[in-house]
Amino acid sequence: MQRAALNAGTLDRPTSCSVCGFYPREQPGTTNRVWMHNEDYGDPLATYAICRRCHWALHERFDDPASWLAIVARHGTGGQWFAHLSMDPASKYLPFRETYPQGLPLP
Repeated sequence: MQRAALNAGTLDRPTSCSVCGFYPREQPGTTNRVWMHNEDYGDPLATYAICRRCHWALHERFDDPASWLAIVARHGTGGQWFAHLSMDPASKYLPFRETYPQGLPLP
């Protein structure tokens, strides 16, 4: 669905990380890229732009919380979507709306 939306122009291709601000065009030759992350699998077009480094730390946040919390402390002010992510390992097995009844802030 995301690929079709990108091709149709209804979803913008991410250009910079919504967590750390990484912008690949400013660093030619880097292996880091900006991808799309989806927290709510029930809404595959509700994506957040995120670089590979931040994306890895986000997905590892339950096994390696220190890395993720360091990123949030360095780049977050409390209002961004990523500052609201659950650190409870049980949340990865719950429906999105159960973990985030108010949803997450938009990027």
